[in-house]
Amino acid sequence: MRSDQQAWLVRFGELRYRAFGGAPVVEVAPAQWGLDPTTIRQAAHSRRYRETAPDQADFLRFEFAPRLFPPPFDRGPGTDAARRRLAKLLREQEQFWASSRRLRLSRDDIGKAGAAAGMTVVAEAADPTDRLLLLRRTGLPDEELRPRTPGRLLDLSTVQGLAAVLSVAVAGVGTWFAATAEQKWPLLLIPVLLVAAVAAQFLIRGIAGRSPRMPWLDEPFDGSPQVIVLPPPSVSPELLGEVASLYGYFSAGPCDSTRNALDVLFRKTRPGLIFGTPAPPAPRVPSSFEIPAGSPDREQWLRNHLDGRAELWVSVRHAKLAPARIVEIAGGEGLHPVAEFADSTDRILLLRGNSPVPARKFRMSFAGFLVPAGWAVLCFLGGLGTMALTGDENIFAIGFGLAVLGVPPLLWVLRIFPRSVRVGWLAGEFDGSAGVTFFSGQFDVSPELTRQIAAFHGYHFRSQTATRAQGTLVTYVRLR
Repeated sequence: MRSDQQAWLVRFGELRYRAFGGAPVVEVAPAQWGLDPTTIRQAAHSRRYRETAPDQADFLRFEFAPRLFPPPFDRGPGTDAARRRLAKLLREQEQFWASSRRLRLSRDDIGKAGAAAGMTVVAEAADPTDRLLLLRRTGLPDEELRPRTPGRLLDLSTVQGLAAVLSVAVAGVGTWFAATAEQKWPLLLIPVLLVAAVAAQFLIRGIAGRSPRMPWLDEPFDGSPQVIVLPPPSVSPELLGEVASLYGYFSAGPCDSTRNALDVLFRKTRPGLIFGTPAPPAPRVPSSFEIPAGSPDREQWLRNHLDGRAELWVSVRHAKLAPARIVEIAGGEGLHPVAEFADSTDRILLLRGNSPVPARKFRMSFAGFLVPAGWAVLCFLGGLGTMALTGDENIFAIGFGLAVLGVPPLLWVLRIFPRSVRVGWLAGEFDGSAGVTFFSGQFDVSPELTRQIAAFHGYHFRSQTATRAQGTLVTYVRLR
């Protein structure tokens, strides 16, 4: 989607959720918003406003008239059991998003339960599908509204991924059992398990959509200039847009930088509402990673790796030597520091000598694909060849099982190598191409260090996509 289209959608979202936010009378100048009168009238109508005669020229005037439109969701009074359930959920909570539909309680029921727990309703979003109320503890100092709910230990995509891995593992065990027990019936379970793995994704999403706990609802809106949000299950786009507006975010349309067609891009254009729990003081993070001088064995290890090298990337965390000592030892071998990168997780030194550095001909991120593919081909061809020679069909079943069980761990094969080696391979990804894309999880280097190394090679971050196979797929483009 073009940037001008995204800007139009953001303006339209601001108009709907901020201008038509429940005020008795709203006057809008189409020229000020850069929107035509028809679009403004549609936005007003969607927020239950009716047009009246304007008081001044070049303005449109609207009055809030909720009684002229279908009412939003109204669950009606709930049961005593539902009220006790909500009271239990509110214990030791500073903030709680309450869904009238999920809790099966009316707005008054939720407000009374919150008051009994020392909480008040500070924000509300409603449409015909549900009514969401944000409960906060009373007596808290005012500040810009930001998420304070604890994140989930396992998010929805992680649970779905674990279910898929479990199904594959069970299929592998069934294949092994069929090969060793000389019985064919376990092979019939493989298509059943594959169907179950697909069905589990929808089942898990459906269960998540019925849970009364919604800490993830405001979690993405963390103050970043823009965020990518996968719409939560059973929450309508209208409700999600209204919740986002509480934090100053408005939809810019579908996100083109991810592979998931459901992802929505939100941009922050306004400060959030004024109320909430104060943010806890941020822990002091050291400006760089520092390790004191290590043992003589580590010094000898460094000398061995410096011998005959024109370039060497050294991780201080891996070397277990002070940076000053690394530079001193490298100087004795004819190498000198030309760059340094640091964050709270590690400090990286780039050492170079006077001889030219040979250009890399292979990007090691490709190994994350080639090694698993080679393993799968080896298992299949080995199984077929052995079966052809021996006539034993169980051999092929064993090869299939080995391929299924071996591919997932081999996707992370680069992590078995030392950290300094992986940092050097990461730097080799920036080979001068106009753009590079790789899975950052293969190298196990923090995003901040990756950004610094990319900037050193003239690259800047462009986009990222979360995957279930090899972590985050990042793209960097060249600046010069």
